[in-house]
Amino acid sequence: MSVDRRHGPEIKKITELRIPPIRKEVLANGIELIEVNMGTQNLVQLEVLFRGGRINEAHKGVSRAVARLLKEGTESYTGSQLAEEVDFYGANISSGGSLDYSYVKIFTLNKYFLKMLPILEEVVYKPSFADEELQKYAKNSIQKLKVEMAKSELVAYKAITEKLYGPDHVYGYNSTNEIFNNLTREKLLDYYNTAYGTDNCTVIMSGKITDEVRQAVKALFGKQPKKEVELDFNLPKVLPQNCSERIKAEDNLQSAVKIGCRLFKRDHKDFQDMFVLNTVLGGYFGSRLMSSLREEKGYTYNIYSSIDMMIYDGYFNVSTEVGNEYLEATLEGIYSEMERLKNEKIGKIELDMVKNYLSGNFLNMVDGPFKVAGIAKVGALNNLDISFYQKLMSRIHSVTAEDLQALAKKYFLRENMIEIIVGNP
Repeated sequence: MSVDRRHGPEIKKITELRIPPIRKEVLANGIELIEVNMGTQNLVQLEVLFRGGRINEAHKGVSRAVARLLKEGTESYTGSQLAEEVDFYGANISSGGSLDYSYVKIFTLNKYFLKMLPILEEVVYKPSFADEELQKYAKNSIQKLKVEMAKSELVAYKAITEKLYGPDHVYGYNSTNEIFNNLTREKLLDYYNTAYGTDNCTVIMSGKITDEVRQAVKALFGKQPKKEVELDFNLPKVLPQNCSERIKAEDNLQSAVKIGCRLFKRDHKDFQDMFVLNTVLGGYFGSRLMSSLREEKGYTYNIYSSIDMMIYDGYFNVSTEVGNEYLEATLEGIYSEMERLKNEKIGKIELDMVKNYLSGNFLNMVDGPFKVAGIAKVGALNNLDISFYQKLMSRIHSVTAEDLQALAKKYFLRENMIEIIVGNP
């Protein structure tokens, strides 16, 4: 049978999102256990999440330090011994934290899972926070911060988040040498003992889950004593004010640009439509900003817009780096594209292309157990049902050009934007 290559395959519209089964269970001590059992390879990923992050801090910087130092030494292992043991089994263990949560993750072959589980238990429940590791962490963080502050784009990011939320808010404060130098083992232990509980903990296992793996995970986490964690989060009481700030930088060839405003969290009524509108403006390679400012005018190599979501809030921002001679024209070009979306309805061909692009991305999100685990993770951290994604997919297909134009008029207001330029124009 020959293939007729004169005609391409039929293009079919993606109309629904079929998410593979996600099993959930709450253990007696309050730990939520999520299982994504699929795939053909003998691999298991286990991620332990603790909701809270910076919210639990009594001292700035401790949540990140604790998350990073969990795997740098325990009661039974030094950091190097842990690394050697994990490498011996060809596995991987990582830990870290964001503004809203901390995590520890292992990735291993099924046949070594029971060997890795006691190591995970040591990391999560028996960290040592040795003084020498803390000093090393502080020294490395200060050096990394020095490197970051030499990059205009990162300086602009730090500046806009501080303007959006305030310099003392958990979403707004930035790391400093003083913060790292003020860390002590006692502060880390205090944070760990109050922020790593059972009722703010979710365990997600994904991959080829056998009954032996399942029972071992339940035995480990089910035996932990019940421990409650209080999360007391408050958004800034004062809304950010429109401003334009220019920060001098050593780089005299380019300027980093950040333009943005506060938005909302994922369960807001406008989130779904904003998800589409942002994509049109600057959320993919064929976006308005890319087409106009890169392809047509050649002002910049890369420009994009995004809606950055945390658990309790979110913000919109446009980001680019541009040659100083094109800075003012680029700024006007960004606002011009926002105005076009407010004054002109998006054409059917363009809107259909964006809808198809987003639909394809959604299919990629459910391609394999570890990506499905990522969906489960977002749902668990944000208290969202798995139907959230299916409703989002449905709304992507039903949203109209009129809906998006009305939303642009509501949010793309230049007088509400915070504008940060870092460079030497």
